[in-house]
Amino acid sequence: MTTNYSEMDDVTLGDKKVEISNFDRYKGRKGVTDRIVVVSSKLIRGFTYYHNESKKMFRAPKDPATLKACKEAMGEPQQRFGIILFQYLTDETGDLANKDKLQGKLKLWVVSESRYEELSLIQKDWKLLDDGEDQPQNDLKVKCTEEQYQRMSFNACPEALYKTKPAWYKKLKEMEAKAKDKLKMAIGRELPDGEIMDILGQSGPSPTSSASAGDIDLSDVLDDDDTTATPAGTAPTAAASGEGRFGLLSL
Repeated sequence: MTTNYSEMDDVTLGDKKVEISNFDRYKGRKGVTDRIVVVSSKLIRGFTYYHNESKKMFRAPKDPATLKACKEAMGEPQQRFGIILFQYLTDETGDLANKDKLQGKLKLWVVSESRYEELSLIQKDWKLLDDGEDQPQNDLKVKCTEEQYQRMSFNACPEALYKTKPAWYKKLKEMEAKAKDKLKMAIGRELPDGEIMDILGQSGPSPTSSASAGDIDLSDVLDDDDTTATPAGTAPTAAASGEGRFGLLSL
């Protein structure tokens, strides 16, 4: 159904017609094994800078002069990779809460070059990316051994559970499409050149925002495996981690 963006209508709290445009970031919890599956056929790659003093994460600027200033201050930009995954509802050992239902939550996962290489090695023997509903794919069990820097071990499962029923696959692909724009922003915010120069402590042109109106600053809630990440607080329970956008998905 096509949304009429000019129309105003009545809704109630908890209305199923209302979908909040926010997606949690995936983060492993020490001592806990999660079961995940990559819903996308491709990853999104972006080049970013992290400025230690300001704690700002932003995309490498397009303007040659601003990019030169960034390189002089911080070196070459770093590659970061965005993944849309589904985290199944499991216990702390990675066993499914209910094998007869698709339960869990769609999440965004932004990883570094080293994690990308690690997943690429697994991809050689086990299919991690989605090539279509009828193509084989594998879920992953992910055990987090250290939380601050997201040190993990991976074990492939024999199959991807979400592909065992057409309705499950269709639902997750619909959710994936809505998450793509948020994933781009999660990799790094696009800042105006003037703001970047201010961050670097240099005078620059008057800020004229090139970021989209929907951009939000995610630099203070980075949850990937960068060494600049802030130590995590209290970890949620396995069941609580499945709540959020669309509530707890249960099909």
